[in-house]
Amino acid sequence: MKQTAGYIHSMGTARCWIAPDRCIVLPVAPGILKHPALEDLPGLLEDPDVARKYTVEALRRAPWQVVREFDRRWLLECLAQADLSPGRRAALEFLLLP
Repeated sequence: MKQTAGYIHSMGTARCWIAPDRCIVLPVAPGILKHPALEDLPGLLEDPDVARKYTVEALRRAPWQVVREFDRRWLLECLAQADLSPGRRAALEFLLLP
């Protein structure tokens, strides 16, 4: 049986400085990254590389109610790196682009 991610929701936020003058706020949601415990995730998301991987994984598998909590500009930057199915890519582009 395939497990759905429809009931995932964010449990808080984490801040990450991705550039000296740019800070993004990321929703902390269980299940996007497989191995870290939920209480360890905010600290891990302070690293820009982990934040990017987390965002790419969210684009790949998280439901829209979690994805929409991310910074839109950051999502669009990470969208090119996410290896998405054509349908998922089209849906996300429709929802993210003005």
